[in-house]
Amino acid sequence: MKFFNLGLAEIILILVLALIILGPGNMVKTARDVGAFIRRVTKSPYWQEVWATRRELNEIPRILAREANLDETIKDLNRETKMIHSSVTSSVSDFMKEVEEPLKKVDADLKKTSAISIDDPDPSPETTNTEF
Repeated sequence: MKFFNLGLAEIILILVLALIILGPGNMVKTARDVGAFIRRVTKSPYWQEVWATRRELNEIPRILAREANLDETIKDLNRETKMIHSSVTSSVSDFMKEVEEPLKKVDADLKKTSAISIDDPDPSPETTNTEF
């Protein structure tokens, strides 16, 4: 649980310190005063202006994207990328077919021809060494 970017342990520590410093009687009165102060601040026109400015700042990236037609540009880029991808894919598949056809023909021709046996010639006496 996060409240004002404080964890539960930090909030408990603050409450214990307030109880020790202010005491039980003054703590209730101080909490009421703090609540009234926060209420006055949030109802003030300055606070409303701060929140309006914050909302405007959060909207700036969306406004800029809308004005720059980024959505349309991204759609166009995605469309172009898909077209290029399909073009490259078809080119590669055509190339693979062109390469595989001659290889299949060569493979079929090799299977048709009989296997040639190569006999190893007898080793010549010069290359063999019987002495150890």
